Amino acid sequence: MTTTGNRGVGAVILAGGKSERMGMSKAKLLWRDGKTFLEHMTDRLRHLDEVLVSVSAPEQDGVQGCPVIVDRCPGRGPMGGIHSALLACRSEWLLVVSCDMPLFERELADYLISKISDKYDIVSAVTRDGEIHPLCGVYSKRAADILDGLMASGNYRMRNALRRARFLPVNLEGTPCPDEMLANVNTPGEYAALFSNPTRHPPVVAVSGVKNSGKTTLLAEIIPILDRQGLRVAVIKHDGHDFVPDVPGTDSFRLRTAGAAGTAVYSASRYMIVREAEGITVDRIARQFSDVDLILLEGGKSSGYPKIEIVRSEVSRGSFASDPRSLLALCTDEDLHAEGVPVFSLTDYEGVAGRIAEFVRAQTSR
Repeated sequence: MTTTGNRGVGAVILAGGKSERMGMSKAKLLWRDGKTFLEHMTDRLRHLDEVLVSVSAPEQDGVQGCPVIVDRCPGRGPMGGIHSALLACRSEWLLVVSCDMPLFERELADYLISKISDKYDIVSAVTRDGEIHPLCGVYSKRAADILDGLMASGNYRMRNALRRARFLPVNLEGTPCPDEMLANVNTPGEYAALFSNPTRHPPVVAVSGVKNSGKTTLLAEIIPILDRQGLRVAVIKHDGHDFVPDVPGTDSFRLRTAGAAGTAVYSASRYMIVREAEGITVDRIARQFSDVDLILLEGGKSSGYPKIEIVRSEVSRGSFASDPRSLLALCTDEDLHAEGVPVFSLTDYEGVAGRIAEFVRAQTSR
């Protein structure tokens, strides 16, 4: 549960815009892992106490597990959606985000939430050029009265709400959150450019399975095959325990324990960077590998990434755990099937590598 004091923090995703310049609902545009903009944003916020979807008409779709809030007073734009959500939510604070910010990540949500206080009604992001983004901020339920007064006078501009509220602007300068996280996609051209955006990290494929199912073995076998096919591969491995990145007794260990926020060790041919951080996500790490073609994640069975799942009869429970929609392939010694999902033997490394290479080519050709 995310709280400030004893009060919960939820989120509302604004998905009720007319999308006139796009020509279709932006909430339904496809993005990573075959998910829509709306589904992608929902995934980034599910750690909060509640996630609401704001729509302007009852017939608009939401996302499974997220209550849909229909504007009480349609035609008021984002202000109407925020107002309705603040009245309907059970949380004391709501993170407000628009569904058309596909580069938005959880770390920005958590950073804004960390700034809320009884001294303010609204906390909103400010990009490095000084622009305030009212549709990426945290709103107290107290702000509902401010919005109500503005709408009653026919004033629907969100910037006017900031002027009337006790407002805290939060500049992203000095944070690991790039301004691109707040970029809106409004036109077909912007949507097309999104797939060649250099801030977007390479495709991520998770190799998942229970402990001792053979994840590391599979990775060690398929990486050389992918390399021969011309794919540059990086690997991210999750460690369920907090690990010691610098060997005790080394200079870097001494400097880190002295309080350095980060250390780097390098030679002519390699380097290692260690940083202390909160809210570490795979997406955040993946942005460090912009020069590779593919990132393989060891683990991630509960993630939304495309997966190769290993089911080994000796240690597995006899069935796959992943949502079939996220499965690229099954690798197993059992008689398992999922509709439309290729099944490979535990040692068919060429087959598994070929399936991954096929996926990468499809992603990069979009």
